[in-house]
Amino acid sequence: MKKKLLIHNGSISIGGQEKMLIEFLKVLNPEKYEVLLLIEQNIGKDKNYVDEIPEWIRYSFLTSKNLIEKLENNRRSKNPFKRMYYSFLLSEKKRKAAKELKRYLDFSDIIIDFNMGLLRNIHKLELKDKTLVGWSHAGNGELPKSSCKRKNTERYDYIVAINERMKKGYEKSTKRPQIVKLYNFMGLESIIEKSKIAIPEKFKYIVSVGSLTDNKNQGLLIDVFYELKKESGIEEKLILIGEGKERARLEEKVKNLGMEKEIFLLGTKLNPYNYIKDAELYVVTSKEEGFSLTTLEAMTLKTMVIATKTDGTREILGEDSQYGKLVESSKEELKREILYYLKNREKRRVYEELGYTRAKDFSKENAITKIEEFIDRL
Repeated sequence: MKKKLLIHNGSISIGGQEKMLIEFLKVLNPEKYEVLLLIEQNIGKDKNYVDEIPEWIRYSFLTSKNLIEKLENNRRSKNPFKRMYYSFLLSEKKRKAAKELKRYLDFSDIIIDFNMGLLRNIHKLELKDKTLVGWSHAGNGELPKSSCKRKNTERYDYIVAINERMKKGYEKSTKRPQIVKLYNFMGLESIIEKSKIAIPEKFKYIVSVGSLTDNKNQGLLIDVFYELKKESGIEEKLILIGEGKERARLEEKVKNLGMEKEIFLLGTKLNPYNYIKDAELYVVTSKEEGFSLTTLEAMTLKTMVIATKTDGTREILGEDSQYGKLVESSKEELKREILYYLKNREKRRVYEELGYTRAKDFSKENAITKIEEFIDRL
């Protein structure tokens, strides 16, 4: 008899955590499991991973596309009345999603909250005799500031941490949940295959992929690149791939620096791998990363990574920069290391090979057994 799994996630839009969800779904064995995926936000079929959900997995949205479109339209408005309407719609979305979720709770005795999006509503759900798993993708295992969410954290039976520091943090801050460390992973062959599609750009460039947010800190990379152009005359250009609420500010920065012909914000791309593969360097400037999937993707494609020190980048690149160059979140240090590795191709090649070897440690094949062992004991 197949084991039933009810999996909940906030979104299926293009992003690192959503990409990890798709990889997780792809390793589940249809001979062993029956899966129902519940997605809170219906953003339509543009710029999301819906088409990559395995065909055997049934999925449903907990809110309507129309409601989410209204939310987005009013979120961007500076009109105070529309901002008030946005707050109302946000509460309505949460209410409707929770109400719809209750309809599906009888499907399985095992609920996997893949982005821990149920934290605000666990106390409202009838979960007696059910096993609840929270999958944590960010932070260091510290508890939320909200007293309600803090209490709800203790209602999980298991919390999956994706790095060692996160695991230790949860073990210190919580009492009831069992904490399990399971690394993120990727289907490496698929990434390599997608990277073979040619791109229109023919110039040399540095690339960074990630949502345009304060945490990803692309503004720092833009400043570093601008100074490298002015001080060292590097020939490479800079490509940023991703979308987010910082886009307007970053575009304004590029314009004010007069870098419109040197720095390109390409928006979201379902397949960024060809851009990563052809880049001279892959640069991560995040303030925090639980597990940097894009770093792993760059290593898979033999592109050297220079990354600011975070829990996630340390875990992948090694504490002592064994598989890529770790730097402080400093303009001067980033400038120095980027310039050095642009000029020293042979040094770069060494990291490309070391990174590629390291990426294999996070392959899908290595992850399947550990994931099945965890699910089978739930």
